[in-house]
Amino acid sequence: MRISTSWSQQLGLNAMLEQQSKLSRTQMQLSANKKILTAADDPAAAARIIDLNQSIDQTKQYQGNINAAQQRLELEGGVLQNAVDVMGRIRELSVQGLNSSNSQNDRITIAKELEDLNGELLSLANTQNSNGEYLFSGFKSTTPAFSKDITNPSAYVYSGDSHSRIIQIGINRQVTDGDPGVNVFGAPTGSPPATVPEPGSISNVFEAIDKFAADLRANEPNTVSLDDFDASLENILTAQSSVGVRLKALESQQGLNEDFMLNMKTVLSTTEDLDYAEAITRFNLQDVTLQAAQQAFAQVKGLSLFNYL
Repeated sequence: MRISTSWSQQLGLNAMLEQQSKLSRTQMQLSANKKILTAADDPAAAARIIDLNQSIDQTKQYQGNINAAQQRLELEGGVLQNAVDVMGRIRELSVQGLNSSNSQNDRITIAKELEDLNGELLSLANTQNSNGEYLFSGFKSTTPAFSKDITNPSAYVYSGDSHSRIIQIGINRQVTDGDPGVNVFGAPTGSPPATVPEPGSISNVFEAIDKFAADLRANEPNTVSLDDFDASLENILTAQSSVGVRLKALESQQGLNEDFMLNMKTVLSTTEDLDYAEAITRFNLQDVTLQAAQQAFAQVKGLSLFNYL
């Protein structure tokens, strides 16, 4: 069998190109710190890498949702605690106002403080977060939750809705990041022809306080108003307890998400990260092989029958 000079040179060139390709690929792996550069390298592993990255990104979004929900609920929890403190003072004044030893002027003085505290409570109910959203307005977060009914001074209006924003914090777990104002401070009488109900049946705390203050000014306080205050305080405490439960759930889920991401990143690293020691050893071996191929090509290229004629 005859091997032509050109064929011999082509074989040597092909060997060099093959070794150069292997060396170049290893060099790119070292540069990227990845053992899989394209899907063609390992289709199954490449698909798994995509799935793992999607799971990690999704969990990062859950963590972002948790942080946002925590900020909102922590703010709500602080507002509710202030509301509890205000209600404590209101009930204290109410008991004081019911004392028969009070003169009408004494009761008017108490009524003024109750009205001031009611204004403070109304301000708490209309608290905004750092984004300018009203905490207790439901989906209508750009609108103050409660306001006085301008056509009926004895009544209040709720301008929010009854919805709560649901936040996804895990694959199968959700929480609400707020509470509608009517669930916390009670449903007001509403717009005209609204009428304020009798003490003992007023569900809205602002209307109940204004009613008792008006009774004090008329020197006719009614002990039944204490039932309204107690019911309102119970609503606020229930909401406060619910906020605490949800914050605990967020904290728990945050830990679970962190563990999940750590596990996914470990699997991802095992799947796609390069073994540096092995790659460097392979790179050196391929470099030596390429040099050997180049030297062999140079020697074969110089061989010719004409050198011996």
